[in-house]
Amino acid sequence: MTERPIYLVLLADPAFTDKNLNLIHFAQDAFNDQPLNAVVVAPASEPAVTDYEKAGLNELDVLTYAQFSKAKVAQTAATISEFLTGQSHSAVLFGNDFGTTSIAKLVAAQLHEPLITHINDVSAVDDGWQLQKRVYNGNLLQQLTVKANEAALLTVDVAGVNDKVAAGKQVTVVKNRAVTKVATAADVSYEALSTAVDQLEDANVVVAGGRGMQGPEGFELLQQLADRLHGSLGASRVAVDAGWVGKETMIGMTGKTVVPDVYIAVGISGAFQHTIGMDQSKYVIAINTDPDAAIFKFADYGIVGDGETVVKQLLSQLKTPVAS
Repeated sequence: MTERPIYLVLLADPAFTDKNLNLIHFAQDAFNDQPLNAVVVAPASEPAVTDYEKAGLNELDVLTYAQFSKAKVAQTAATISEFLTGQSHSAVLFGNDFGTTSIAKLVAAQLHEPLITHINDVSAVDDGWQLQKRVYNGNLLQQLTVKANEAALLTVDVAGVNDKVAAGKQVTVVKNRAVTKVATAADVSYEALSTAVDQLEDANVVVAGGRGMQGPEGFELLQQLADRLHGSLGASRVAVDAGWVGKETMIGMTGKTVVPDVYIAVGISGAFQHTIGMDQSKYVIAINTDPDAAIFKFADYGIVGDGETVVKQLLSQLKTPVAS
């Protein structure tokens, strides 16, 4: 098995301390013969290491900059990417909450490394690890294999994991990796993200359009909204068949099944062939000119109005990507 370390990314937010400890415990169980390093991203004024110094880690690197905030996804992702670029690593583990997943997607795009989300179990195989993840709203399990000599980013479901990390000697804390250059959104390539880690089926937010978007220009607006919400673009078969958007975005009986936290359906009538692919979404927001459209039967929130007009209004209120 490779001696390249496994890295854990821990965000220094007091509300996430327990989740960070759970992530450490998960990694200790899953990669028990591998060196485990953790990188903590924190504000310059926050030591952020006390809870992890005796958690059985091999090394603890602290990245600091004064403007750090978990909500600043682009800055935090660029900071993590810059650090990992200079480190030999195998798997890199993130938590699986919405904000952390958004950061992981950007890091994967910047490093040009694969991202696999929603992992809930890892076991060793001859030349690497077998990963298990839940798909189709948790009804099925999918098995994937990652070779030990290949880098990959993983987001891990740590809910319910025993938070009693293995005790160990006090870890070596490296505090001289402070970041002096604060990354900006201009340092992040969203185009690279859309091609490198476009995982519609795993998206936490999906913005989908149908016939009511009236053409490819309407879908350009939906793509902007999806980007602002750190989500993915979807479509009905009617829109795909019309050539307004690519086949990889099609949701429904002959397309993909998605189970996001938020599904925004714009100009979609709500035919069974489409809704079978999204009816397990946690929250559905429907926008349609027809108050009797079937999509409203699935909606937690509904807006009767022209899709293009409503989306432009939403974009005017979301001048920058939302905090995650």
